[in-house]
Amino acid sequence: MSLSDEDRRKLDRLAQVMLPGSVGMSGASELQLAHAPVDRVLRIEPALAPKLAHFLTRAGFVGSLGDVEALAQEDPEEFKALEVVLANAYFMHDTVRGEIGYPGQEARDSSVGLDDRDLALLEPVRARGAIWRE
Repeated sequence: MSLSDEDRRKLDRLAQVMLPGSVGMSGASELQLAHAPVDRVLRIEPALAPKLAHFLTRAGFVGSLGDVEALAQEDPEEFKALEVVLANAYFMHDTVRGEIGYPGQEARDSSVGLDDRDLALLEPVRARGAIWRE
């Protein structure tokens, strides 16, 4: 399922209001979230597409966070689809990942040994002892 041009215009406006950006962080308009980033999220989780499309069909003009809140109250389940799609599109964007200092998931070869951070993560598990059943 692909979004229509009108759906993308509405989605772009919603994204601009919900994710305006700030000092050191890009806003939705700079990232063009309503295009390739949203398409990427919908390829990963296609079940969100029908709810998002239906929400966008019903959404009117959005000029403020108050308008967004009113839409959220009308249909919380479909609004949740919008939130999930926009949040994932935003935080999966290379620019945003760079701004927050997160390079994304990295493959690490555990055969080279564990560093101090890895050991610190494992310590609570080691400290509790064996918990399996026979």
